[in-house]
Amino acid sequence: MTSGVRLARQTSVAVCQQLLAIEPLLANVDDDLLATLRRASTQPATRLIGVVDGQGRIVGVLPIVGVAEAVVARVAPEALLAGIKDVADVARFGHQVEARTVGDVMVPPATIAPQATIGEAFQVMHTRRLSGLYVVDAEGRPAGYLDLLELAVRYVDALEADVDHPDVGARKQVVDPPAPPGA
Repeated sequence: MTSGVRLARQTSVAVCQQLLAIEPLLANVDDDLLATLRRASTQPATRLIGVVDGQGRIVGVLPIVGVAEAVVARVAPEALLAGIKDVADVARFGHQVEARTVGDVMVPPATIAPQATIGEAFQVMHTRRLSGLYVVDAEGRPAGYLDLLELAVRYVDALEADVDHPDVGARKQVVDPPAPPGA
């Protein structure tokens, strides 16, 4: 691993959070799903809603797709029925149809500390299959948001800046192939 790639992987979450500057999108456990969907549509860069308790601590997260599926299950259930393949899918569909609040569809919290590395953030997002993470302070209150797509772009930028990285060299040969002999 070259020094540029290592540096990109070991960059702190706090540094990347400042580079990305994506505002957290927070909801309370009892918030209405339709109202939350409308709020989420005004902030498309945040793909993961942070669910907070009365003290402002993250108690869960809600992927945008979860909100959309819960709303679609009520409005056009036939759109989701085609994907039902087993008993677990039936149970999930039933839960979506009945969901009315953010708390009904939230999943366990996905958070990371500001001093963690971007490599650790990627690992959490990959393991949890989430498109973002909330950066939290020592009390569990949101201090920022990291987005997987935006982080990936920053990581690619770091790779491209690292001229010694093998991916960059291979890509350069494809984009700028050597001139044929005698040309």
